[in-house]
Amino acid sequence: MKVLFELARSADGYPPATTESLWAIELGGGRYQIDSIPFFVTGVSCFDIVSATRNADGVFCCSGLLEEKGHSTIRVILLDNAGSESIETRSKELRSVLKTRGCSTEQSHIPGLISLDVPPEADFQDVRSFLQKGSESGLWDYEEATVAHP
Repeated sequence: MKVLFELARSADGYPPATTESLWAIELGGGRYQIDSIPFFVTGVSCFDIVSATRNADGVFCCSGLLEEKGHSTIRVILLDNAGSESIETRSKELRSVLKTRGCSTEQSHIPGLISLDVPPEADFQDVRSFLQKGSESGLWDYEEATVAHP
């Protein structure tokens, strides 16, 4: 099932949506475990437990975070002007490298936008350092959407 999250947009229109739906597993009692990596939602990561209630249209809407599971979420956007390879090729390569660091990724419908789940057992500082080097080299920008690691 899916749980809907309302998104706050900045003055410059980011994120490019007002809501995001995340896959979730119903646990009972209005509790749902997130089962996807958010692209725009902040404050919630994969495997966190949230509460949700059904609205008048029958859509389950998040009403709060109940339990963090220690996962962090980072978003990466590949820059168009970095290198001669296509965004798709560079995205595939980046996702492969992140997988070797113990992370899961999801590719957005937006070209070059990758959402990254850093599980509790992964070396968050290593992932952060790797992403920072790529950012400094002009390959991508990244955003730490939800950090649960110490």
